[in-house]
Amino acid sequence: MSEPGTIYLENCLAHCNIANSIACHFTGSLNLHLFSTSVSKVLSATNKFRYELIPLDNGEGAWKEKGRNVPPVKLIRCNDINESLKDFSCNIFSLCREYGFYPVFFTVFAADENEKMDADELRNDDNKDNISVKGKFCIVQTLNHAYCDGRSCEFLLNQITEYYNALLENDLTSMEKILKRVSQTSTPSSDEIYSFGVKNSVIKLSRWQHIKNIFRLVGTKLNDDGEFSVSYPVIEAEWEKFRTEKHRPQMHFFDLNPIISHYAGNKNVNTNSIITALLVKAFRHVNAVTHNHPEKKKISFRMMSDILSAKQRQQFIGNYCAYVPVVADGSLPLENVASDILKQVDSFRNNKVDVSMYKFLEFALRKHMAGKKDDPVSFTVSLILHRKFIRHPNSLKGATFIKTTGTLNYEPLDLFGAKLNNKIAPTISLSSDNVLFVTYYPLIGGDEILNKVTDALKTVIENEISVVNKEKPKI
Repeated sequence: MSEPGTIYLENCLAHCNIANSIACHFTGSLNLHLFSTSVSKVLSATNKFRYELIPLDNGEGAWKEKGRNVPPVKLIRCNDINESLKDFSCNIFSLCREYGFYPVFFTVFAADENEKMDADELRNDDNKDNISVKGKFCIVQTLNHAYCDGRSCEFLLNQITEYYNALLENDLTSMEKILKRVSQTSTPSSDEIYSFGVKNSVIKLSRWQHIKNIFRLVGTKLNDDGEFSVSYPVIEAEWEKFRTEKHRPQMHFFDLNPIISHYAGNKNVNTNSIITALLVKAFRHVNAVTHNHPEKKKISFRMMSDILSAKQRQQFIGNYCAYVPVVADGSLPLENVASDILKQVDSFRNNKVDVSMYKFLEFALRKHMAGKKDDPVSFTVSLILHRKFIRHPNSLKGATFIKTTGTLNYEPLDLFGAKLNNKIAPTISLSSDNVLFVTYYPLIGGDEILNKVTDALKTVIENEISVVNKEKPKI
């Protein structure tokens, strides 16, 4: 059993104390006992979770081996899954403390207003092996962000799903293979992932390309013109009050089907760039209309980019995503904004600028530069999705995948951790019927600006639907 490698981003995230809940919605049935067994087996086999990350001063951290049990899978029966998710997230840190801040735990929500059972009743039931939830249900995976990113959680849920399927069929060979695969995962340090001029780095990037990438990153002109970020003076004054309060998450849904259908087949854009362009135009709308500053057209933001390959994601558990800077003119037509974003993102990935960005951030965090000067971007956008469930909706035997949603919350341990989470952070997913889901972290100082952005996004989407409807050929 090897100690996880040092990732300075993880050290800093430990100070943020983030608890994100990723919710995969299904219809069908789930044997709760077999699912609980699968969770316990897979998480127990995950080497990294046998260690605890101890936050130290100045954004540092240290790994300490710690034996602890995998938390039980709780069942919550409810009339409205989304409303129950909000209540769940609002009280998430009580549950985190109950579980000793275990890195990942699972909760099942079942849309059933008749049968009321909690986890204690399930554990005491003589027939618990046969207890199943039926109809609409939701598997919620809550992660401590300091231990892994969303892609790592996706891998773990895939292994849990495969183990569950094997249990249903009593396939002992498959069970052994799954646990062996999970037990062989590791957490390479950020230096092992990539180091300048080191040939045996996990990611191959030439010295010359890395130098060019750094110059490109340094030369990117970023500016939070709309002052959307929570200022450090506000954080310094209010962070302690914030961490003692409960924060009910926002969950918003927007029908994008007319827009997505209109741009289907357009090679200059893709679905992700269209959605991101809508966000850019929403922030521009707040500048121009809500705050009466039409001259503030350029929006600077960061997009999440996974620096690992699909194969590497089967091997490594940790935080291996970069947030690459993008600048777009929100006053341009939607297609132009989306096309510009796509070109920038493709260029970043083709030249591995995201890898250089990851290392650039690691250097800054290692040198204790975080929290000294604010990052001049207006927002940071992330995706929550489950690729396997999207491609294969019946991956979980007995059930059909519907969509992914989620909630975000944090309870900063200190001022340093509070300063690191001062951006509006729209976290999004798109269902198969093109309904956009948006949620955010709560903000120190209040959610007024989140409400403005959400209202602006609604207006922008309505305007764009009107535009595409006018462009439809008349029959």
